[in-house]
Amino acid sequence: MNQKLIFLLVLTLALVLRFYKLGSYPVSLSWDEVAIGYNAYSIAKTGTDEYGAKWPILFKSFNDYKLPGYVYLDSFFVKIFGLSEFSVRAPSALFGVIAVFLVYFLTKEIFLKMGNRLDTFSLLPPIVTTLLSISPWHLQLSRAAFESNTSLTIVLGGLLLLFLGMRNKLAATLSIPTLALSIYFYYSPRVFVPLIVIFFLIIFKSEIARSFKYYLYGLVLSILILIPITIQILSPQGLKRVREVSIFEDKSLVVEYVEARAKTDNLLSVIFLNRRIPIVFETLSNYFSHFSFDFLFFGSDPNPRHRTSFHGSLYLFEIPLLIMGFWYLARKVPRSTKYFLIVWLLIAPIPAALSRETPHGLRSLLLLPPLLILVSLGASEAVKRWGRIKLVFGTVILVFFVNYLYSYYLLYPQKDSLPWAYGYKEMFKEVLGLESNFDRVIVTGSYWKPYIFYLFYNKIDPRFYQFQGSQQSIGKYRFGIAGWDSGGKDLDETSIDSLKSGKTLLVISPGEFQNIDTKERFKKLSTVSDYSGKQDVFLIGEWR
Repeated sequence: MNQKLIFLLVLTLALVLRFYKLGSYPVSLSWDEVAIGYNAYSIAKTGTDEYGAKWPILFKSFNDYKLPGYVYLDSFFVKIFGLSEFSVRAPSALFGVIAVFLVYFLTKEIFLKMGNRLDTFSLLPPIVTTLLSISPWHLQLSRAAFESNTSLTIVLGGLLLLFLGMRNKLAATLSIPTLALSIYFYYSPRVFVPLIVIFFLIIFKSEIARSFKYYLYGLVLSILILIPITIQILSPQGLKRVREVSIFEDKSLVVEYVEARAKTDNLLSVIFLNRRIPIVFETLSNYFSHFSFDFLFFGSDPNPRHRTSFHGSLYLFEIPLLIMGFWYLARKVPRSTKYFLIVWLLIAPIPAALSRETPHGLRSLLLLPPLLILVSLGASEAVKRWGRIKLVFGTVILVFFVNYLYSYYLLYPQKDSLPWAYGYKEMFKEVLGLESNFDRVIVTGSYWKPYIFYLFYNKIDPRFYQFQGSQQSIGKYRFGIAGWDSGGKDLDETSIDSLKSGKTLLVISPGEFQNIDTKERFKKLSTVSDYSGKQDVFLIGEWR
């Protein structure tokens, strides 16, 4: 079959897989998705964030100071489609499709335009494109508002321009600025982009000689582009998020060493009880966890929003192909191409290694393209050596892919709806039908930040909220704050019994209900369960 036709078919498949029932699967918008969506809504309507800040470079949101790229991008979709689950996720889905498009041409540039033999690598672009289009890792992150996914696509575009720049002055000029733009979308490119550019210029120094000054022009332009975000990143607000996730701020890692050092004072303790040692070990452990079979093939990412519980980041059938790909890379791939892929592979997990909660599918997403290129090297070699296995190979891929779709659309929602904040939309729909009968509505903070779901699902005008609302109250609504939240306690099990009687509609968690001493005062009117219907999430009732 003609490669162009295959490419178009795969691109169509990627489009369908990323947009089919996009607003319904995953089964709910997460906290971050709702916050992104409402801030995009506020930008589209008022040019301010939810706090009233004009055209911010960092979005305060939950005091986590989100990067601006996705919010501003999403504001265009919200303007066109209105505030909805679809409009929040559509930018990520679209960029997921664009990534499939870009990886085809990037692979072509890396292998087919570098003086390599066309017949040797001709199968690579369509295989890589196909594997990325059905990748569990990429599909998972393309179907939700994950900034890392949009950032990956921009990085792929920048890398493509780097290679095109060897023979095109405009591409050389635009390549590094494009890579710099990815830093406005996610944190990982801060580490990855400078390193990959430096190594690219070193590895391909002879190939880029004629275009070198244009890369330098692009470097100057990228510095100008990054000035606004750099100022904000280095501000106390910008550094706050870094401190929250950085292993260098994790005091628990060094406590044991510091205490032991305090008890001994000699040269050996200075060497072996140095507080930097556990940080080095933790960094190395974090780094190598992203190459583990558990993470790559069995889904050991601790966050269920980053993967289904039934699949790893890669398919199991890719294991032998990945091994063959490494062998082929070592023996048959030209030196410069080989070095670039190895560098990409080694650099990609560094941002995740410097952070807590590893392995982490978002922070290490830049690892996916080189892994799939290696898998594709193995697949193309297998097809050429054993041409008769094409049908078997295709059947195996189809079986694994159908199994993934089954688990994603049928099993995953049943098992992991609560990590996606399922229940808030259903709860506020119930409350909206009851609120007219009550003077006040009190919503538990047990599941964290209920105010943002109220704003989103009721499409509250940002101007009204900015002038008359807060995270604690909007109109007749009062929102609790989880006891573990740094904001302190508001509505939780310690305060429900002390609520005064009156026309009060109370929304609480089952756990809070169990801790109420005067349960007879709560007249249950409705219950909201998780997606499976097996676990209650919210109890809605009148407090008498």
